[in-house]
Amino acid sequence: MSEKGDEKVEVRVVVESRDSASKVILITLTLVLLGILIAVISEGGVDNLLTKRGEVGEGNCGDGIDNDNGGQADEDDPDCYSNPNVWEGYDPSLTEDNPDNDGLTDVP
Repeated sequence: MSEKGDEKVEVRVVVESRDSASKVILITLTLVLLGILIAVISEGGVDNLLTKRGEVGEGNCGDGIDNDNGGQADEDDPDCYSNPNVWEGYDPSLTEDNPDNDGLTDVP
């Protein structure tokens, strides 16, 4: 053994990828994950993206979903009109919350 205290062991690992397809996949995956992260942040977090149990009867009249499970969605649901008796005043910001009235009135 040598008595020199200045000796150091250096290990260098170099990983090279000659496959350009793997770089494209990595960049695409990074962009997709970044897009998902931006969507989650812009909606106020994961809790605001997912519908919770117990909130089935409340929803936006402009989302294309039958939120009250009454059989009609959005423009076909009386809940989305300020005057549902004459199908007047459609408002996409209203909520579908009464499943019992969906089949009672026919859309003109």
